[in-house]
Amino acid sequence: MTSKQRDDALAISDEWRGVLSLPELIETRLQRASVLGDAIDIVAIGKASRAMTSACCEILGDQMHRALLVVDEADGFAPPRSEVVVGEHPLPGEGSVRAGERLLAFLAEPTDATCTLFLVSGGASSLCARPQPPVDTDDLHEIFNAALESGIDITTLNRLRAATSSIAGGAVLRHVRTVRSIALIMVDNVVSGAPWVASALTYDYESNEGEVSALLGQIDRLGTSLALRVVESSVARRQSMRRPVTTVHENFVVAQPSMLLDTAAHCAAQRGYRVVRMGSDLHGDVHDVIDDLSQLLSHELLMPGPLCVLGVGEVTVQVRGSGSGGRCQEFAWAMAEVLAGFERPGVFVARASDGRDFLPGVAGAWIDASTTRKAQELGINWSDVSLRNDTFTGLSALDQLLSGTSTGWNLCDLYITLFE
Repeated sequence: MTSKQRDDALAISDEWRGVLSLPELIETRLQRASVLGDAIDIVAIGKASRAMTSACCEILGDQMHRALLVVDEADGFAPPRSEVVVGEHPLPGEGSVRAGERLLAFLAEPTDATCTLFLVSGGASSLCARPQPPVDTDDLHEIFNAALESGIDITTLNRLRAATSSIAGGAVLRHVRTVRSIALIMVDNVVSGAPWVASALTYDYESNEGEVSALLGQIDRLGTSLALRVVESSVARRQSMRRPVTTVHENFVVAQPSMLLDTAAHCAAQRGYRVVRMGSDLHGDVHDVIDDLSQLLSHELLMPGPLCVLGVGEVTVQVRGSGSGGRCQEFAWAMAEVLAGFERPGVFVARASDGRDFLPGVAGAWIDASTTRKAQELGINWSDVSLRNDTFTGLSALDQLLSGTSTGWNLCDLYITLFE
């Protein structure tokens, strides 16, 4: 692999941010919703809250009356007449519970607005939590950890979250007091799309007892005290959902993973690479996805010339060890052995579009055909790192992590495999 090859792969993984325009995307959706003349209250929840609110402020100006932002970091943009609440991610904490309580209080307060504008992005399920008793935040932690152990997809996890929440699954719409409400949704769910971003915050979802039991079975928690609390919580939630929705509500997708894939593909083509797309809905166990990618590369490398294989999605990692890492780091670590088996040198990059691959300051990782050899030279036990899910430590020692901060986007992860 040449330094140009690596530099191209890293550049392609980040160039899309200079091409996509969030203000333009949001303005188009607001025009379609016919709310540009309305007096608007904003509720922004998720990793992209600040960026989405900033774009709305540019567009709405004095039309914006109040704003509540639920974010993952204390520092950053906050418009006039706004309140910012910091929640925790990926596990909800005290800040998340305060955010859930403040959300309902904000909606209940008197307002001159005629429309409530929800700005929804990934991470909202954790950042803004109001579990339906008897479920509490400790139970939400156990559900999350059980999901990691079982390797279930994000939609299955979000169904459990919604079934035990007094705000998710459309419950929050019962508290909206304005005549109209709309949601602009930045999609980070490749399995089921907009309806399950933020655990279906602005979509009605009512679970039955059989479905809840099936979900608990998928995380191997049937017959436990947690299961009893979850079932009781879901029954109480179903009763609360009988309260009618009085607002006229509409949901709109403002950005989705396919936009990330299209833009990255354009950037790669401009750099002279033949682009092959794996799609914008990659999901499932990371090793299954790698098997598919390996077979695709074996076929495509029969053709000469520069090649760039792109995919967008969220792979699933079964976490058995106690090490540190993230989805992108796990994907990269496993891909190093694949690239080492090809005659042509290649490079692989996995980058989180939101700038954070589970750990703060880490956006993902890159590897090439020489990574396994370098690890051996450094005395790194490759299999041991995999078993302990300690890819952060291994990639840090190799100096092959990608640094990152919040990007203002949340469109899943971008995967790039590049050969000259």
